[in-house]
Amino acid sequence: MSTSLMVSDEGPVRILTLNRPRQLNALSGEMRHSIVSVLNQAKDDDTVRAVMITGAGDRGFCSGQDLNESAELDAGEGHEWQGAWKDYLLGFLQFPKPLVAAVNGVAAGGGFVTALLCDIRLAVPGARLIMLEINIGLPCMLGSFLLAQELFWSRAKEMVLSGRDIEAREAKHMGIVHDIVEPDKLAARGLALARELAAKPPHAMRLNIQRFRHMRRQAMEYNNVFEALETYQGEAIASGEPQRVMAEFLAKRAARKN
Repeated sequence: MSTSLMVSDEGPVRILTLNRPRQLNALSGEMRHSIVSVLNQAKDDDTVRAVMITGAGDRGFCSGQDLNESAELDAGEGHEWQGAWKDYLLGFLQFPKPLVAAVNGVAAGGGFVTALLCDIRLAVPGARLIMLEINIGLPCMLGSFLLAQELFWSRAKEMVLSGRDIEAREAKHMGIVHDIVEPDKLAARGLALARELAAKPPHAMRLNIQRFRHMRRQAMEYNNVFEALETYQGEAIASGEPQRVMAEFLAKRAARKN
């Protein structure tokens, strides 16, 4: 297993810790592949009854796609790149057990999507949730759909088009975050919640989860979300705009460190 993902078990709960704290746990291709592999393995493991996902460190749950990777995409790689993201999405949609997100800091872009793919979300008071694709020159296909499912269209459009920070208190008011927990209690609270779900009758729990996942996937297929991921993201990457915007961001960040 990759060092970018730590995996441990606490009784019936499998804990996945995104482990790139210096990069605010940005999702590299390797990390996404590791997460899907762990979920696929846990799917048929009867000793695993629930999964909790959190981030290493105290600053970030997950800052989204690793820009060092996506900034280097050439014009013809958009479809392949989005195919890998589709595999990541399906790893969650095909997982038939409860998923708890313990959001210990910023959750941006793909990190926000990862939290939305979980069933219950806890967050620290300082957490910020950002659907930031617009700020790096990308259309927000998956995030916009998930937000529209969780919220009203009006709120989803405002968040996607502005790319603004949503603080934990506002996110709880919206219903995106189910509870706010102090940082020193987040891991314990997330684990306790996951244990509580794991203790429910497993067959009924599986059927409930499978139904929720099925309804979400049906809606995604009806709205051609998978096709939109490849078409719109591919067109954006072919334009060169995201690569230019991301390169400028990385250059500014490097200058601040010097």
